Amino acid sequence: MASFAVVTAVVLAVAALASPVMLAVAVAACTVVLAWGWAGALGLPAPRGSFVVILLGSLALVLAVAARDSEPWLVWVPAALSIGMIVAFGHQLLRVDGRPRLTESVSSVVLALWLAASGALLVPPVHSAEGRALVVAAVAAALASALTDLLGRVPAVEQWLSAVAMVAGGAVAVVVALATDQPWTTWLLVGVVAAALSQATRAVMAPLPTMALTRPRLVSAVASVLVVGVVPYLVALVFVGEALTG
Repeated sequence: MASFAVVTAVVLAVAALASPVMLAVAVAACTVVLAWGWAGALGLPAPRGSFVVILLGSLALVLAVAARDSEPWLVWVPAALSIGMIVAFGHQLLRVDGRPRLTESVSSVVLALWLAASGALLVPPVHSAEGRALVVAAVAAALASALTDLLGRVPAVEQWLSAVAMVAGGAVAVVVALATDQPWTTWLLVGVVAAALSQATRAVMAPLPTMALTRPRLVSAVASVLVVGVVPYLVALVFVGEALTG
């Protein structure tokens, strides 16, 4: 699982350094993977319908952000998310299997759409140098967090894994800040929070029986990187306001 998360983080970091369009394409590719394996990873009923809903909703969310070239960046995101949720409920109405585990199915699909929305939030900040550095720091923290999972094999370290992940994420984010001449304190916050979110996502999904299979492990890894997208956006919005103005 750690190796999949590392590859995902590297791809997103490289795309962020390239251009907003490339990052949007990379995030879209990640959401396709998420849709492809989400139902199987969670053992949801009606997996084909869930795949279609998550795929269309996720791509709509990424497109809603990528199509903007100026503020307000998220003006179309609420509409895309609302449509995705309406389609998710419509899918349940069209099921012909008696609709077992209805609440679990709907909530899981909506959670996948939220993960896609979080990933889409990586795109707006990269329109400026400061925002780009925030995004790189966040995905680098997710990468560092994934690498610390390897220490979980050591019994003495296992109970401290979350703390180790946050320290590693914060350290990597500070390195990114120093390399790009940015204030390291703000970047430290990004790294610690992003690493904690990423590690928590994998920890929550790890006990699932399906994690013994490759596809669910790939989905978990991708989800653990997409989930950090909200961090650089909010930090840029609150602490580095000019990072979103382009």
